[in-house]
Amino acid sequence: MSTSYNSSNGSSYTGSVRGQNGVISTGGSCEDEEYGDVSSVKKMDAPASTAAYTEQQEQAQEQTNKVNSLCADFNYFICLCVPRASGPGDMAGRLGRWFWGQSDQFISSIIVSISMIPEAISYALIAGLPPSFALQSCWISCMMTAIIGGRPGMITSASGLSALLLYRLINTDTIGATSIMFVPFVVAFAGILQTFSSFFGFGKLATNFPAPMIVGMVNGLAILAFALQFRYAKVFPLTESEMTVSAAAAGDGKAVEVELTIALFAYFGKGLSWIQPWLNFGVYLGEVFLAFIVTMFVPKLTTFFPATIMAMLVVVAVEYGLARQFGADTPLLGDYGGVEVKYPWTTVLDSEYALPSLASWETWKIVTGYGSALFATQFIETAIALNVVNRLDESDGPGFLVLFGQGLSNVLIGFMGGMGSSGVVSMSVLADRTFGTTCLSTFMTGAMLFIFMAWGYPIINYIPLSAISGISIAMACSFIQWRSLVAVFTAFLPNNQRLLLPPQFNVDRLDVCIMLVVTAACLTVDVSALALFCIGVAVSTVMVCRDRGSEESQGQEEIEDIEEEEEVEHVEVVQKQQSIYPSPSGSSGSRSDNHSNHGGCSVNPLDFMCDAAEEAIFPVNGGCV
Repeated sequence: MSTSYNSSNGSSYTGSVRGQNGVISTGGSCEDEEYGDVSSVKKMDAPASTAAYTEQQEQAQEQTNKVNSLCADFNYFICLCVPRASGPGDMAGRLGRWFWGQSDQFISSIIVSISMIPEAISYALIAGLPPSFALQSCWISCMMTAIIGGRPGMITSASGLSALLLYRLINTDTIGATSIMFVPFVVAFAGILQTFSSFFGFGKLATNFPAPMIVGMVNGLAILAFALQFRYAKVFPLTESEMTVSAAAAGDGKAVEVELTIALFAYFGKGLSWIQPWLNFGVYLGEVFLAFIVTMFVPKLTTFFPATIMAMLVVVAVEYGLARQFGADTPLLGDYGGVEVKYPWTTVLDSEYALPSLASWETWKIVTGYGSALFATQFIETAIALNVVNRLDESDGPGFLVLFGQGLSNVLIGFMGGMGSSGVVSMSVLADRTFGTTCLSTFMTGAMLFIFMAWGYPIINYIPLSAISGISIAMACSFIQWRSLVAVFTAFLPNNQRLLLPPQFNVDRLDVCIMLVVTAACLTVDVSALALFCIGVAVSTVMVCRDRGSEESQGQEEIEDIEEEEEVEHVEVVQKQQSIYPSPSGSSGSRSDNHSNHGGCSVNPLDFMCDAAEEAIFPVNGGCV
């Protein structure tokens, strides 16, 4: 898909909106009076060697193309945002070109919002909350984080580990109000902690999480996401009367209990009451497999049409065109609670909420205790999702804005009766696979979910759950770290054999051990995120102190080297002044002495600094200039 236009100030742009690998790529030319001629960004003298001169020209052309691309993107933004249209037709044309250029983001938002619905409902069921709590959290968090400027392409919604923690709160014996009425206060308190944590360096901690913990957590979340799909093939556990806030029963457990809930079993669901008759169950499994195959292998053939949309359409055709014609029907999204929320703009000030009094010390003990634990859990999940998206997009996200926006959204979610939100790896990977890599995609995901909840549920509720399950399994297979599983087996090999392996399989044994411990904790312990938060803070603090010490020692060494070079240059200047008739060879020798040897090439120190500065903006591949 390509886009072309000519602006009124003489700038021109022609570029491809979508590349083969799903990364938005633009190319074109920019000749504007603001920028001048960008072809003279880097001027170099032609060396004696023809091959070296050709290499220089290729590098200069590559840098020029990158500058042209940046200028074209900037002018494209100016042309669409500044009201300089000559008339209604011109404005309509610009809007049409903008919508066409952002079509991938809109399609991705529709796919992610539909896939998010059953997952969010499952998390609400795990916590023992009505589905509206999870759905409220999803659309509010996506829109809030996108507006504030969070990580482009990262999806935030209700999460499973937070649901396991809230399950403890729901089953807690409270005084003065049912335990479910403490959820808004707990979520808001966790949001306040998250907002303030962004000002104390936690954003840097989130973007620099230890790699073994990231891999272990991602593998654990992938297994949990796969286990969650078994819930869709069971009989829906809640009745219509149990899906309201007022129907929630009071808990009878202790506020702090040693008994642990196995996370894998909680995701899997209680019992083995599969859908009946067995013909329906077999058709359901077949549709799941079909959606999985389409999602996994169609992108290898073509990226012109999103594979996830194709998977949904194929399953819908099989369900309504074949299965139901022969008397076999599988569960739909409407059978799993549906997406309808009668009043998605309700708040905790409504009559159905009987909030506990904040004047009681018992209330504050529950709110601060569970709120702090929920903050740690949400921080862990957000940090893992942020690091995964950073690696997918090969860029670093703004950790400060991610935590700040996440905290404010949780405060608003608590006020509007939600269960809180955090970064979700599964939906973020799905957004990346469907080319939703901007904040516009994240915002539209929340907006589309709100539309589905308020008005679009009559259509969305007829989507088969088998299609969403197949897509979710494909995403779990996409973000699980398969190489880490191979590294587990290679860790038991002798050292002489490990040296012969590729670097990605020759992982340190301590890192492999940490990865396995973190994965096991995610699968078995419901409060694992709190423990991981404490471990991550400790490990990252040690790493930062160690890096700071190495940077200081390195800086001292660089200062000493510079002082030595200045002394050598001073001696050379004195020698030149004392020489009355300098020889040509001496002049040549002094010129070569004023150059530093870097990588076997004679490079001037100033030129080397310039190359390093350019590399920070435009990647320069090897070689000496």
